[in-house]
Amino acid sequence: MTYCTVDEIIGLTGVSPKKLKLDADDNDGLKNLLEKWISQAESLIDSHCHTTWTGTDIPGAVSNVCLRLVANMVALAVARRETALVKVNDWTIKISDDNVFNEALKADLKPFVIDKSTKSDRVEFTAVTGADLYDA
Repeated sequence: MTYCTVDEIIGLTGVSPKKLKLDADDNDGLKNLLEKWISQAESLIDSHCHTTWTGTDIPGAVSNVCLRLVANMVALAVARRETALVKVNDWTIKISDDNVFNEALKADLKPFVIDKSTKSDRVEFTAVTGADLYDA
């Protein structure tokens, strides 16, 4: 089970194949692209939180962050396809901001972040006694 679905992304963003410069009837291409972005968003979330959710135990907040993260990817893709430049004033032009995993999303994930600096993995020890196992 994924953190969010293609239908949820389309419902939130209203994205269509045409908006992403795909053929107007290329719904499969749109679906494949959104599934790829969902997978990338899940990877970013898992990396940030140091954990992975599977099955039905995905918290609603994590699903919401995934949905918004992919929506940010869609918005960036649409903006970049239209024009990569943003005119700020008469003298300043800058490139579209590509920070899709912003601080607001990270703040929403804060309760789910596992702090690896205070939680250690299991460590196994073996005692070395110097006795030869074959001298018995």
